[in-house]
Amino acid sequence: MTVDPESKFGIKIQSRGLGRTLEQKYALLAGAVYVVIGVVGFFWTGLFANFTERTNEALFGIFYINPFHNVVHLALGAIWIGAALVLTPAGTEGVNVAIGGFYLLAAILGFLGYLSLVSVPGGNDADNYLHLVTALVTVVFGSGILSAMRSGSRTSVNA
Repeated sequence: MTVDPESKFGIKIQSRGLGRTLEQKYALLAGAVYVVIGVVGFFWTGLFANFTERTNEALFGIFYINPFHNVVHLALGAIWIGAALVLTPAGTEGVNVAIGGFYLLAAILGFLGYLSLVSVPGGNDADNYLHLVTALVTVVFGSGILSAMRSGSRTSVNA
């Protein structure tokens, strides 16, 4: 059995007629949400003022942000959207795991107080919990468990 590199590494462009997997739909939705949050964040912080400084600007009065934090949200949202639209399902799962790992690291560093660069306070802050929840949900959508459970239930019904 030969496997071409495009299939092996998940970089083949999707066929137009195929439907998206659950993981790809999640990546598309999460990416769109994070791009919107990044853009909306600039209305609170401005574009260049206090770019990496800790500010008292709180998105929706809960999540502390600065322009650099907004750029991070825009970049990750764009990566998610790109993965959902361009990569194979396996490639999108890999991107979900990578972004989930990134957010898990952000949650840990945030709880320890090392994310002042993106204006996240340490300890029990809402942003740290949001990063943790995002990480866990994203890793679940990246692990392929949901697709396996879904295809497993179809095979047992069809058998």
